[in-house]
Amino acid sequence: MLPSEVARWSGHYKNSFISLTTQYRMKDYQNDKYDNFYFNLKISRDGLATFGDFTVEAVAAEGVDPLIAGHGPNLQDKVADFRKEVVTRKGRGGSSQTGTSAEQTAFEKFKAFITETDAKVLTGYFYDHADDRDTFYPDGLAGLTQAPVKERLTRLTAYTEALETAENTTVKAQGARALLKKYAAASTTKTKSRTGLLETIENLGPAAKAVAEALWDIHTAACYAHRRDPMQARRYFNFASLPNRQRAPKAKAAPKTA
Repeated sequence: MLPSEVARWSGHYKNSFISLTTQYRMKDYQNDKYDNFYFNLKISRDGLATFGDFTVEAVAAEGVDPLIAGHGPNLQDKVADFRKEVVTRKGRGGSSQTGTSAEQTAFEKFKAFITETDAKVLTGYFYDHADDRDTFYPDGLAGLTQAPVKERLTRLTAYTEALETAENTTVKAQGARALLKKYAAASTTKTKSRTGLLETIENLGPAAKAVAEALWDIHTAACYAHRRDPMQARRYFNFASLPNRQRAPKAKAAPKTA
């Protein structure tokens, strides 16, 4: 994490009343200080679990104020529950990130189309055109319906193009372009999710929200216990492990006209 990013989180541990001025109306002043900012984290599932583990260990250390340490077991339980959910997702063949369901749903629809087209159209067509089978199924029918995630878009595209360029009008009429476009869009969303490795706590589900709430309990307890030196409260949280925020590039100023 960049120094500027660390400084951003430090703002949650400063006495905002020291900088209080009369220019603010109470209804507008520092509302964000009373929001659980952990809900605003953008983080991977594994990242959130690791972040929670750090805090569990930190508050269990010797000499930690009992007011803070007393919240440790609750966070430990919430992180353990969240980890079970992560392991379950991976065990089912999913990624540890959200964003896989849209891709899988689009693939299942395409697979149903492939299976139906094979049974109703291509099986009969191959009876007289056996040499064309490799054009549609270079890896066999299962090579399409059971294609690895990384190969799906490439293979589905080739299959769609084979239908579109077929000389037989019945085969050609089985266009799959619309399904391909939907799958490509879903696949792109999944790729972005994997690349960014970031999701909001809301999208990570109820177990993640429970972790965020438990982190907030420790945060508020630590702020009180260290109220005369609030920056000490930061040591229970590994903010340096959080990904840097992706900022949009600043727009260039328009050239001045004479």
